[in-house]
Amino acid sequence: MGAYRVDRRSLVTDLELGPGVVAWASLEPGRVREQGRHRPALIVASSGYLDAVTTLAITLPVMTRDRGWPNHIRVDASSGLDRPSWIMTEQPRTLTRDRITGIAGHVSSKCLAQVRTWLADFLDL
Repeated sequence: MGAYRVDRRSLVTDLELGPGVVAWASLEPGRVREQGRHRPALIVASSGYLDAVTTLAITLPVMTRDRGWPNHIRVDASSGLDRPSWIMTEQPRTLTRDRITGIAGHVSSKCLAQVRTWLADFLDL
């Protein structure tokens, strides 16, 4: 498993968070099959949610291992990550915003649409 090189940017402002943003987050403590450590996470909460719930963000963890699962969506180049990465759509997690330590970049609207399709399927929406 590869580790990411962390670019510790200035503190994250609420204005920087939005659907499709790839943020750095501290996911410890993780339990059993949950992703842990300091790693990228995709913000999947809607703008309305992020405006109304000012202390939380709904995210999906990002990993560097390609397991070949169809629901693991490849992160595209605009993400700001320094290695090939995949979004784990089966592991949505609501985080307190103080776990978010920086912004790496963002995914394309096509990538975010693929993620939302899997979320809709998993959550029966």
